[in-house]
Amino acid sequence: MSNDFFSTSNRIKSTPFTSRNNMAGVKKYSVYNNTLIPTVFRSLKSDYFHLIKHVQIWDVCCQKVIEVRGNNALSLMKYLFCRDFSKIVSGKSYYAPIVNFEGGLLNDPVVFCVEKDHFLISLSDSDLFNWVSAINHTKEFYADVNETDILTIAIQGPKSEKLISKIFGEEIKFLKYFNFKKFFFNKESLIISKTGFSKQSGYEILLTNPNNGILLWDLIMEKGKEFNIKVGCPNMIERVENNLLSYGNEMTNKDTPYDCGLGKFCNLETEYEYIGKSSLLKQKQVGFEKDIFKIHFNYEFDDQPIFFNNLPVFKKGIEIGKATSIVWSPKYSKYIGFLIASKKIMNNLNDYYILDKGKFEVSEIL
Repeated sequence: MSNDFFSTSNRIKSTPFTSRNNMAGVKKYSVYNNTLIPTVFRSLKSDYFHLIKHVQIWDVCCQKVIEVRGNNALSLMKYLFCRDFSKIVSGKSYYAPIVNFEGGLLNDPVVFCVEKDHFLISLSDSDLFNWVSAINHTKEFYADVNETDILTIAIQGPKSEKLISKIFGEEIKFLKYFNFKKFFFNKESLIISKTGFSKQSGYEILLTNPNNGILLWDLIMEKGKEFNIKVGCPNMIERVENNLLSYGNEMTNKDTPYDCGLGKFCNLETEYEYIGKSSLLKQKQVGFEKDIFKIHFNYEFDDQPIFFNNLPVFKKGIEIGKATSIVWSPKYSKYIGFLIASKKIMNNLNDYYILDKGKFEVSEIL
């Protein structure tokens, strides 16, 4: 299968909703977990303003889902993740960093605890299935670990609650943030979670039966007309304004969770061992060297570009890091982005600037 943007194959896959994205006039795609994900429909700014005022439906099937279940499922999950799962609760979802044995971040998924012996791992942009499978067998947990065909649709925006309650009933209004519940559509169960990659309030729908995907998508679009629904996608402007980090952009396996401001989702005091714990403890003893900084800066010329990535950041002529996800912010009327750098170096704001042919200067580091 192919479209105007990519030739899809077993390496780059379309989704059941790619046709709906194309019908909605998608302008740009990217690739996430070897799967197409829209990045722009009307324009980055137009998509942004619509998202923060109305409601959008997103195709986020690129968030691949791994299923872990069986008698030793919880033991495997506790060994895999930095977050303390000793008191994990069914019906809740957890943002949970996962690291390698050196403490390097492998992924920052959302974990759904369906039951104490049944988990769903919704991935960010890195392949984790082989890692989970290998740990499962080499450490002799022998849980059932499978790649699923689950499709994920996100409903995001301030009008999302009104829309989704119109379809699934008033009960969904009582769903708390990072909680989920099973509902039924076309006589099949699905999961609706109060989560999503925006700060505008919203939900994610996990469909276990792919055959219901288009039926549900079209129903949401029909019911959403009164709320000015549009097909959309995770928006870079909204993401950076609200400090939502993106694996592969802001952080990689060269960074620990503590380098990226994610230390609060790790527990070094657990009574049990997990992968990377000893390495993170050693790093804590000597002090974590890096941190992530939000940067704001001005642009001197009229022909403002939309966004940049990986611009070198200098202090007194010496490169100290690269700024990522740099985008024009309507909220701040400045360019904003992120920078991971040494805490010791970042001690005098006046010394810093981003250099791209002499055009940029940092005005603020948060």
